[in-house]
Amino acid sequence: MPDDLFSNTDLPDEFLAIIGVFALFNQIEAELEDINIDPPLTKMERRILVFMDRPKRMGVLAEDTFCIPSAITPVADALEERGFVQRTRDPKDRRALVLELTPEGLAARATLMDAVKLRFREICGMTVEEISQFAKLAVKAMPGAVEAGRLEEKEC
Repeated sequence: MPDDLFSNTDLPDEFLAIIGVFALFNQIEAELEDINIDPPLTKMERRILVFMDRPKRMGVLAEDTFCIPSAITPVADALEERGFVQRTRDPKDRRALVLELTPEGLAARATLMDAVKLRFREICGMTVEEISQFAKLAVKAMPGAVEAGRLEEKEC
Protein backbone atom coordinates (compact mmCIF):
# COMPACT_ATOMS: atom_id res chain seq x y z
CA MET A 1 0.00 0.00 0.00
CA PRO A 2 1.27 3.46 -0.75
CA ASP A 3 2.55 5.70 2.04
CA ASP A 4 0.08 8.37 0.98
CA LEU A 5 -2.93 6.21 1.83
CA PHE A 6 -5.79 8.50 2.91
CA SER A 7 -3.84 11.58 1.85
CA ASN A 8 -6.91 12.64 -0.14
CA THR A 9 -8.96 13.00 3.06
CA ASP A 10 -8.89 15.34 6.00
CA LEU A 11 -9.17 12.54 8.54
CA PRO A 12 -7.40 13.43 11.78
CA ASP A 13 -4.67 11.18 13.16
CA GLU A 14 -7.10 9.75 15.74
CA PHE A 15 -9.31 8.35 12.97
CA LEU A 16 -6.34 7.10 10.99
CA ALA A 17 -5.08 5.29 14.09
CA ILE A 18 -8.50 3.67 14.60
CA ILE A 19 -8.72 2.60 10.96
CA GLY A 20 -5.23 1.08 11.13
CA VAL A 21 -5.85 -0.72 14.42
CA PHE A 22 -9.17 -2.15 13.19
CA ALA A 23 -7.65 -3.34 9.91
CA LEU A 24 -4.72 -4.96 11.73
CA PHE A 25 -6.92 -6.55 14.39
CA ASN A 26 -9.40 -7.97 11.90
CA GLN A 27 -6.68 -9.48 9.74
CA ILE A 28 -4.76 -10.98 12.68
CA GLU A 29 -7.98 -12.41 14.11
CA ALA A 30 -8.71 -14.02 10.75
CA GLU A 31 -5.15 -15.35 10.61
CA LEU A 32 -5.63 -16.99 14.02
CA GLU A 33 -8.47 -19.02 12.55
CA ASP A 34 -6.04 -20.52 10.02
CA ILE A 35 -3.38 -21.65 12.50
CA ASN A 36 -3.63 -25.43 12.60
CA ILE A 37 -3.31 -27.05 15.99
CA ASP A 38 -4.18 -30.70 16.37
CA PRO A 39 -6.78 -31.19 17.65
CA PRO A 40 -8.34 -27.94 16.36
CA LEU A 41 -9.05 -25.31 19.00
CA THR A 42 -11.92 -22.88 19.34
CA LYS A 43 -11.28 -19.15 19.32
CA MET A 44 -11.61 -18.96 23.09
CA GLU A 45 -9.34 -21.98 23.63
CA ARG A 46 -6.65 -20.29 21.53
CA ARG A 47 -7.16 -17.08 23.46
CA ILE A 48 -6.69 -18.83 26.80
CA LEU A 49 -3.53 -20.57 25.57
CA VAL A 50 -2.06 -17.22 24.53
CA PHE A 51 -2.53 -15.86 28.06
CA MET A 52 -1.08 -18.97 29.72
CA ASP A 53 2.46 -17.63 30.01
CA ARG A 54 2.60 -19.16 33.49
CA PRO A 55 0.24 -21.13 35.73
CA LYS A 56 -2.80 -18.98 36.49
CA ARG A 57 -6.01 -19.12 38.42
CA MET A 58 -9.10 -19.12 36.26
CA GLY A 59 -10.16 -15.79 37.78
CA VAL A 60 -6.92 -14.23 36.54
CA LEU A 61 -7.53 -15.68 33.06
CA ALA A 62 -11.03 -14.20 33.15
CA GLU A 63 -9.54 -10.78 33.93
CA ASP A 64 -6.87 -11.16 31.22
CA THR A 65 -9.48 -12.02 28.58
CA PHE A 66 -12.24 -9.67 29.83
CA CYS A 67 -14.58 -12.63 30.33
CA ILE A 68 -16.74 -13.53 33.28
CA PRO A 69 -15.13 -16.26 35.40
CA SER A 70 -17.91 -18.77 34.68
CA ALA A 71 -17.05 -18.53 30.96
CA ILE A 72 -13.51 -19.76 31.62
CA THR A 73 -14.50 -23.02 33.33
CA PRO A 74 -15.89 -24.84 30.26
CA VAL A 75 -12.93 -23.68 28.18
CA ALA A 76 -10.52 -24.94 30.83
CA ASP A 77 -12.44 -28.23 30.95
CA ALA A 78 -12.12 -28.63 27.18
CA LEU A 79 -8.41 -27.78 27.21
CA GLU A 80 -7.85 -30.23 30.06
CA GLU A 81 -9.78 -32.95 28.23
CA ARG A 82 -7.57 -32.40 25.17
CA GLY A 83 -4.43 -32.62 27.28
CA PHE A 84 -3.29 -28.99 26.91
CA VAL A 85 -3.72 -27.92 30.55
CA GLN A 86 -3.91 -29.50 33.95
CA ARG A 87 -5.25 -28.23 37.22
CA THR A 88 -2.74 -28.10 40.05
CA ARG A 89 -2.73 -26.63 43.55
CA ASP A 90 -1.70 -23.00 43.79
CA PRO A 91 1.62 -23.00 45.69
CA LYS A 92 0.66 -19.66 47.26
CA ASP A 93 -2.73 -20.93 48.46
CA ARG A 94 -3.07 -24.72 48.59
CA ARG A 95 -6.88 -24.41 48.72
CA ALA A 96 -6.97 -22.85 45.25
CA LEU A 97 -6.33 -24.38 41.84
CA VAL A 98 -4.33 -23.00 38.94
CA LEU A 99 -4.30 -24.00 35.30
CA GLU A 100 -0.91 -25.05 34.07
CA LEU A 101 0.16 -25.94 30.54
CA THR A 102 1.16 -29.52 29.87
CA PRO A 103 4.02 -30.26 27.44
CA GLU A 104 1.35 -30.51 24.70
CA GLY A 105 -0.08 -27.18 25.80
CA LEU A 106 3.35 -25.55 25.79
CA ALA A 107 3.92 -26.81 22.23
CA ALA A 108 0.49 -25.59 21.08
CA ARG A 109 1.07 -22.18 22.67
CA ALA A 110 4.50 -21.90 21.06
CA THR A 111 2.98 -22.75 17.67
CA LEU A 112 0.30 -20.09 18.13
CA MET A 113 2.72 -17.44 19.35
CA ASP A 114 5.28 -18.06 16.60
CA ALA A 115 2.64 -18.04 13.85
CA VAL A 116 0.99 -14.86 15.12
CA LYS A 117 4.30 -13.04 15.54
CA LEU A 118 5.38 -14.03 12.04
CA ARG A 119 2.08 -13.04 10.42
CA PHE A 120 1.90 -9.79 12.41
CA ARG A 121 5.34 -8.80 11.13
CA GLU A 122 4.42 -9.71 7.56
CA ILE A 123 1.07 -7.90 7.69
CA CYS A 124 2.02 -4.70 9.52
CA GLY A 125 5.19 -3.92 7.59
CA MET A 126 6.83 -2.45 10.69
CA THR A 127 10.38 -2.94 11.87
CA VAL A 128 11.07 -4.75 15.15
CA GLU A 129 11.66 -1.36 16.80
CA GLU A 130 8.41 0.06 15.40
CA ILE A 131 6.49 -3.01 16.63
CA SER A 132 7.96 -2.49 20.11
CA GLN A 133 6.97 1.18 20.06
CA PHE A 134 3.49 0.35 18.72
CA ALA A 135 3.05 -2.27 21.46
CA LYS A 136 4.01 0.22 24.17
CA LEU A 137 1.60 2.82 22.79
CA ALA A 138 -1.23 0.29 22.44
CA VAL A 139 -0.75 -0.94 26.02
CA LYS A 140 -0.56 2.67 27.21
CA ALA A 141 -3.99 3.26 25.63
CA MET A 142 -5.59 0.22 27.28
CA PRO A 143 -6.31 1.61 30.77
CA GLY A 144 -8.33 4.46 29.27
CA ALA A 145 -10.29 2.00 27.15
CA VAL A 146 -10.96 -0.23 30.15
CA GLU A 147 -11.89 2.71 32.34
CA ALA A 148 -14.32 3.96 29.68
CA GLY A 149 -16.30 0.79 30.37
CA ARG A 150 -16.56 -0.80 26.93
CA LEU A 151 -14.19 -3.65 27.79
CA GLU A 152 -16.38 -5.00 30.55
CA GLU A 153 -16.44 -8.68 31.34
CA LYS A 154 -18.63 -10.68 29.01
CA GLU A 155 -19.71 -14.25 28.39
CA CYS A 156 -17.07 -14.75 25.66
